[in-house]
Amino acid sequence: MAVMVLALYINDLSTSALYHHPEVIWLACPLLLLWITRVWMLTHRGLMHDDPVVFAIRDRVSLIIGALFGLVFWVAT
Repeated sequence: MAVMVLALYINDLSTSALYHHPEVIWLACPLLLLWITRVWMLTHRGLMHDDPVVFAIRDRVSLIIGALFGLVFWVAT
């Protein structure tokens, strides 16, 4: 659902007013899907012992995906 909400945000007319290149934000959808799937898989395997927010702050892969996510929105401006 989070990826769908992001896709709806990209297609919104007001997004075109906020970003010079809103089509670049489409690159954030697979990043978000990757991170959510990774969290679900680690939880299913019993490897996540923290709150998801604490996990995201401590996990190196989550930090890299978060940085790429921020980079996508920065490039879109």
